[in-house]
Amino acid sequence: MKKHLLTILLPLLFLQLSQAEVLTDSLSKNLAEQDSIVQKEPKTSKLFNLDVLLRAGLNANNLGNDESKLNANLDEARILIGGDYNDQLSYKVRFRLNRSFAPTSQDNGSAALDFAFMKYKFGKDNKWSVTLGKQSAVVGSYEFENNPIYEYKFTDYVDRILNLFVVGGMLSYEVNPNHSLNLQVYNTSNHSFERLLADNSLSATDLEASKAPLGAYFTWIGAFADNKFNTKWSYNISQFAKDNTNHAVSLANKYKTDRQMIYLDLQYSFYAVDHALIGSNVINDFYARTGGARTLAKDIVYKSAVLRLDQFLADKWEIALKGGIETAGSNVDDELGNDFRTNYTYFAALQHKPFLTKDLRFYLGYMGNTVTFKDVVNIENQQFNRLSLGAYFTIPVL
Repeated sequence: MKKHLLTILLPLLFLQLSQAEVLTDSLSKNLAEQDSIVQKEPKTSKLFNLDVLLRAGLNANNLGNDESKLNANLDEARILIGGDYNDQLSYKVRFRLNRSFAPTSQDNGSAALDFAFMKYKFGKDNKWSVTLGKQSAVVGSYEFENNPIYEYKFTDYVDRILNLFVVGGMLSYEVNPNHSLNLQVYNTSNHSFERLLADNSLSATDLEASKAPLGAYFTWIGAFADNKFNTKWSYNISQFAKDNTNHAVSLANKYKTDRQMIYLDLQYSFYAVDHALIGSNVINDFYARTGGARTLAKDIVYKSAVLRLDQFLADKWEIALKGGIETAGSNVDDELGNDFRTNYTYFAALQHKPFLTKDLRFYLGYMGNTVTFKDVVNIENQQFNRLSLGAYFTIPVL
């Protein structure tokens, strides 16, 4: 009886094992298809791309006065490296070759390192993403977002007030292909409180370093009308000194077609402690403070508006025009008041683009800025102007 029972059970057992093996193989195959670690790696062209960004020219500065100077200058030299490991994981690194590689005191980066980050997409349809490392501030500014070699002269807001490249993390959600929401948390400054004071010969007075010198951007990025009209609106909150919180709103707007591009950036910033230093320097000079009496000003307001137009006149010729106005004022100093300093930034350039598909342009341009002060400040107005003949090229090396 036992012998007959074994004869019946053994074939059934082997059948079950065979079916289990098939199911296991199928499950393993499905898991392997979902696991990016065992997926076939993409081609090298996707893993590694290299661009070189260059702008150089012959510059004639401050013509007609004692400070006039004519020289050849390498205005911009940057190397951009990036790639996609797969449709979820990517990275970007960019170096600015004419800046210092010395590590910054707060984040161990450097002025030469614009960014070095990785981005990971996840969730349904990869609508969520997280970005970690040194990255561009997700601020509402198309002047900043523009290729830096295109901007012959930056406003104070981009060049001196903003912390453009920050170490931190960003969480993003793609609402749909045209709109995304972004939260970025970062170090308020690349240098520590103590280092900033020491580098600028300032005294802390009653100020203390924040125990959490962090900031956050809340940013909406939108696109309308078949991606011709774009918005990048951000709110920022940050702290540099203990118990003093900064706030800023930046509204960037852009319209672009095949033959023209216009952007308008508007911003309002309240600095509870002015670590941007533009307002602080004016106030310290106004009150003739020297040595240990020089300090960071409180309750400084920065406002700016910048407008740029790029317009093709013919297939290979275009003009680039830009104008900006910026003010610095105080909410607590009645003697100086609002808008005690005004900065005007401007340029006009004629550009020749010899190749349709290459980002190469030769240019002849005039650029400059004018800084004026209220009469009560009693500081001489400042003027800079430049006539420049040169070229810029985004070189796709690999």
